[in-house]
Parts: sequence; structure tokens; C-alpha cells
Amino acid sequence: MHTQQKTPTPRFCHQLTVIAATIFGAGITATLIQYSKLPATIPVLQSFTNEQAQFGPKIAIFYLPFIALMLFLLLHYLEMKAAYPVMRKNKAPLSHRQRQNGIMTFCLIKNSILLYFTYSLFNDLTVALGHERILQQWHAYLFLLVLGILFIGGIVRGILLEKKMR
Repeated sequence: MHTQQKTPTPRFCHQLTVIAATIFGAGITATLIQYSKLPATIPVLQSFTNEQAQFGPKIAIFYLPFIALMLFLLLHYLEMKAAYPVMRKNKAPLSHRQRQNGIMTFCLIKNSILLYFTYSLFNDLTVALGHERILQQWHAYLFLLVLGILFIGGIVRGILLEKKMR
């Protein structure tokens, strides 16, 4: 029986992950440095009209980055699993190109999420320190659009690759 080799992760993904992780680390470091300057309660939920909708303890500034890190690690794990061939019942295993498509899709999504949550962290830190917010309504919509395009692009490319194999 012919066994397939592990599909290597493209160099672009490694570089993008290092850049995103470095920026995330810088955001966490900046927040830790400024943590003592934060008031006891900070805005933890803001409406799109720049109004603070809810306040919470200053430790809450780390809630979203923690969620982002957990999503990043989950998607990184799935990206690594996509590199290995899997025998599917009554179907041929995924081709090298199909697995590479999965790897690239996971890579782009995980890094997009990490970068957006880091941007959000900088916004939360800025607002908590009493400055104007830097994250505007259109930024969230733009992020959702980019994430949607990445999801749809990965799915469409996967479908096209599967049709090509038939």
C-alpha cells in the first residue's frame, strides 16, 4: 500500500505566524507594562457609537487576548493535523494540493484572528487609559469581511481541487 508523505507547511505560513505571534507578544507586554496605570474599573464592552456599555475590573483587559490565544492554538493544531494524509472511508486520501489548501486556510484564519484581537487589545488599553478609541466600527466590519473571504476562498478552492481530482 502506498503511503503519502506529510505535506510541509509553506514558508509563508511560518513567517506570518512568527510575525503575528511577535505582534501579539508585544501587545501583551505593553498591556503588562501599562497595567499598574489602569484604573480599577475599565470599559470592557463598547458600543459601535463609542459609548462605554459596560465596566469591569482591570484584569478583564486580558479576557479577549486569552480567547484569541486559545483560538490561535486550536487552529494551529488543526493546521498541523491538515498536513498529514487521512484515509477517508470509501474515498481516496486528500491530495497534496488539497492538504496544502487546508494548511494555508488555517494559517491565514488563525493569524487574522490573532492580529485582530491584538488590535482590539491596543484599542481597549487606549480607552482604559482615557484616550480616544482607535478601533472604529468599520474596522470590525472589514475584519469580518476579510475572515469571510478567507473561509469562502478556502472552501471554494477545496471544492475546485476535489473536482479536479475526479
